[in-house]
Amino acid sequence: MSLLRLQEYGVVDLGTDKRSHGLAIGSNGGGLIYVAGAHGGRYRTRTASLDEAELDKVADDLRQFLELLERSLTRFNADGEPGYL
Repeated sequence: MSLLRLQEYGVVDLGTDKRSHGLAIGSNGGGLIYVAGAHGGRYRTRTASLDEAELDKVADDLRQFLELLERSLTRFNADGEPGYL
């Protein structure tokens, strides 16, 4: 999936300095896109576009991202609320 996203979106700029880049790794099914940064951080777009995307950092590394994902899925299964992610 990441290779297809790389082919579709290319490298994603993570900042205004154009020196920080990431790779689109997935979406939430509602249009928001998740990006893995070169230094481990995980980011989420504020809108459903990577064109001049505004990104929010959601996790410092893969482990934290997966823990947040697990909590969000558990909450969704329990009460239908989407949780943080």
